[in-house]
Amino acid sequence: MLRRLLPLAFACPAGLMFAQSPDDVAVRLVPQFYQYTIDGPARTRISELAVPLYALVPITRSFSVDVGSAYAQARVQQTSGGTTTTSTISGFTDTQVRANYVIGNDFIVLTGGINLPNGESTVSQEQLAAASLIGSDFLALPISNMGTGFGGTAGMAIARPVGAWNLGAGASVRRSAAYNPIDAGGGQVLHYQPGNEYRARVGIDRGVGTGRVTLGFTYSTFGDDNLAGSIYNTGDRYIAQFGFDNTVGAGRLAVDAWNLFRTNGTLADGSFYGHENIGNIALAYGVPAGRVTIEPTVEGRTWTQENASASVLATAGLRADIRAGAVTISPSGGYSTGHIASPGGAGLGETAPMRGFHAILAIRLR
Repeated sequence: MLRRLLPLAFACPAGLMFAQSPDDVAVRLVPQFYQYTIDGPARTRISELAVPLYALVPITRSFSVDVGSAYAQARVQQTSGGTTTTSTISGFTDTQVRANYVIGNDFIVLTGGINLPNGESTVSQEQLAAASLIGSDFLALPISNMGTGFGGTAGMAIARPVGAWNLGAGASVRRSAAYNPIDAGGGQVLHYQPGNEYRARVGIDRGVGTGRVTLGFTYSTFGDDNLAGSIYNTGDRYIAQFGFDNTVGAGRLAVDAWNLFRTNGTLADGSFYGHENIGNIALAYGVPAGRVTIEPTVEGRTWTQENASASVLATAGLRADIRAGAVTISPSGGYSTGHIASPGGAGLGETAPMRGFHAILAIRLR
């Protein structure tokens, strides 16, 4: 079971203001389409249409509620030996509801959230390829799973200025109910109980020129998972993050980088699961032109796994921000090329070429 590492949203540096007025309702709709093709003797095409919807509703200056869900449609087409098989899965995902309460001037933030299991949590054998491949941390598709069981998260974050810097630290725990992820056919449904997730993060930021520099570190650990009586653990996660933006010449330069390291673990069959590392860096340069900002982007990503070849993906893209009153519309797109460690490869040096593209239309109302 692949677990996606979502940012610890409530552990924000003190420079990020939580307190808002009840009139500051924010709504974001972000339809997007991603497609990757992995070539070679066996060709795999992975595509996903996702329409996430997010709303933030401030109740008072100290208390706010946000709600997020999405519609997703994933398709995996595999061709080998002249035979093509197709796996699809579609529908609404689970809904996440979170409440935030601020004590003082962003000094302490208490967060409580629930996962409402309205998405499709049980997949058939025909849907398994589509449901599994969208969970790849390397491809980083917008929706990584369609549904899980009921779950709850509780956390606390503290933020304080320290000289010219802002220091933030937070911790959270997540507990999920059991659910049945796979219908193996013939009336056999596999029962899955996820282990508890514990997460801690520390971050600092400060103003630089007309922008900011941000550094963050997150540690996540999980209790043992139980899949149909098989006990396993896929290892701990360490995430380092760096962000910088400032005015450079006629435009604004932004640099964002992150690195995810997962320690050794075990799989459901008891076999050894080696460590892996994913690194990513993205550069963007936005040039304003009236109410429109044009922003070319470049991004590079690497994935190293134990006893496997390195995977590399490079992406060039273009984005525009169009402001019209309280609405901002941001169309963007990009083309990716690289290579990925061959599935089932016999050893090092075996990779398959891959390519892809994406298109995104972000609509923000505030």
